[in-house]
Amino acid sequence: MIDKSIKDLSDEEIVQAIVEQGKVSLMEVLYDRYERKVFYKCLGITRDSEISKDYAHDIFIKIFTKLQQFKGTSNFSLWVHSITYNYCMDQIKKKKKLTFSELSNSHEPRDIGDIENENRELMELRHESLDACMAELSQSERMILVMRYQDNLSVTQIAETLEVGESAVKMRLKRSRDKLAQRLQEITSIS
Repeated sequence: MIDKSIKDLSDEEIVQAIVEQGKVSLMEVLYDRYERKVFYKCLGITRDSEISKDYAHDIFIKIFTKLQQFKGTSNFSLWVHSITYNYCMDQIKKKKKLTFSELSNSHEPRDIGDIENENRELMELRHESLDACMAELSQSERMILVMRYQDNLSVTQIAETLEVGESAVKMRLKRSRDKLAQRLQEITSIS
């Protein structure tokens, strides 16, 4: 930690300073780095901002109480992602029911010309169609697609997070993609 400012420290160096040197004030740095990521990961799973805030709070408590268990065999961000994903899935399993609420769009459309408005409306319809099709997938199908395509995790990272083999991840991804594509095709052929 010599000659480096706090913002230049890697996550792993910060964890090491907290665990080995007792510099608990550095937890704030980790919190600042991961607060939004954890919240949005929870929001992607629950589709409810209030529940996501509660989950994120609980997840950070879990992360900070388990910092000494971080071994550094994978990067810290993947470790945080795994804790977040597993916590949310455990909560869903406990509740046995997950309610989805539509996220409100508080932005008023701006007058930017007819062509731009039509393009925006078309993109919104496509986004709504994709959201509707994603909502029809099972929780595990949605999560594996989100992990791969929204979070840009590799197959190896997903396998670590889910504690399954890479071939199982590849098969789940293929099945989930195929199911989503089929449902999107059905919707677009109806329109």
